[in-house]
Amino acid sequence: MTRPAAMLSATSDDAQAVLALRDELAGWMVGNSIAQWVPGEYPAGRLATEIGSGEWYVLRSDGGDLQAAVRLAWNDAEFWGEHTPAGYVHGLMVAPSMRGFGIGSAVLRFCAERTLAHGLATQRLDVVATNPVLRAYYARHGFAEVRQVPLPAHFNGVASVVLLEKSLVPAPREPLS
Repeated sequence: MTRPAAMLSATSDDAQAVLALRDELAGWMVGNSIAQWVPGEYPAGRLATEIGSGEWYVLRSDGGDLQAAVRLAWNDAEFWGEHTPAGYVHGLMVAPSMRGFGIGSAVLRFCAERTLAHGLATQRLDVVATNPVLRAYYARHGFAEVRQVPLPAHFNGVASVVLLEKSLVPAPREPLS
C-alpha cells in the first residue's frame, strides 16, 4: 500500500476521478441494496462549480491514486433550511481499496481543522435516514442527530435524510466541589 499524502484542494483535473469514485461507490450501494446514491446522478457541471468555489478536497497516494474526496462548504440552506455558519461535510468518499485504514476518520479530522481555521466551531452533515451503519459511524465520531428532513426533490433514491451536528469546541467542565 502506498502511504497517503495530505488532503489538497481539488482542481478541475480531479473532477473526472471524483465522479468515477462516486459512481463506483454508488454502484456498490445499489448492488448491496443501500438506497443512497445512484450511479451517474451527480452532475459534472455542479461538481465543476463546487471545485471552482474551493469546496472539494482530495487525498491522493504518493503514486497519485485518488484515495478519498470530500466537499466542505460554509452554508447549506438546501438541506438545513437556514443559513447558519458551520462547516458542512458532504460526499465523503473513501476508495474501496482504502477501507479499514482510518481514512474516513482522517478526512473528518481534516474537515474539523478547516472549519476551526475558518473561525467556526460547528460541523454539520446529513445522512440517509435508512442507513443505520452510516448513522452509527458518524455518532462514533461525535455527531448528534438533530432532525430528519425530506430530501430535496432533485436527488434520487431516498425520501429523507437525518441532519447531524458536532461541536468542535469541548463543553466547559464543571468545577470540582
